[in-house]
Amino acid sequence: MADETDAVQESTRHAALVDSCLFLYEPHLMSEKQQRLVLSIIDFLNQSIQDGTVKQDDREGLEVAIQCIGEAFGVDPTNEVLCNKLTIKPATLQTIFDVFLKTRDKVGSNSSTAPSSSTAPSTLKGPSAQEKANAEKAKAEGNAFMSSKKYDEAIASYTKAIDLDATNAVYYSNRAAAYSSKGDHLAAIGDAEKAIEVDPSFVKAYHRLG
Repeated sequence: MADETDAVQESTRHAALVDSCLFLYEPHLMSEKQQRLVLSIIDFLNQSIQDGTVKQDDREGLEVAIQCIGEAFGVDPTNEVLCNKLTIKPATLQTIFDVFLKTRDKVGSNSSTAPSSSTAPSTLKGPSAQEKANAEKAKAEGNAFMSSKKYDEAIASYTKAIDLDATNAVYYSNRAAAYSSKGDHLAAIGDAEKAIEVDPSFVKAYHRLG
């Protein structure tokens, strides 16, 4: 009898914790982009429970938190259709964060070690005007292929543009979009990282990582 009473009390306490979270947010106000982030967080937390990262004593509280987060943002991790729509797999929150850290460290290192343009002469030969023009033409072809959902052809065109002018971050970013569209997310992350390396101020490349 005591065990049954404890189980009922535990179940009641669990339900009360969940109910206390539900009034905080309106799920219908959440954008798909926010829900993608939330699902990534939920996947990370569930993985942390499954792989033993979280201690046994802390699991119940984390499971309640996961349920609260899902309810608050309208994300049900048991809904296969919704998860297929929102998932960022094969990338994970952890891999994206790792790329961000590596990119930040690389950009910081390059900024601190690069010689001043006013004191050091340029030793790298940039693309000629004709090469730049041909690269822009290749990019335009790639954009047309993207519009037609011919992703392999688009990738080939953007690669041609990069070969002609490797100093333009847009070409890497566009190729990242093409890779992402065909489901090759790891290659997309690599190109987004390269775009940031070429031009750390190119904001769209950071978006490609998300």
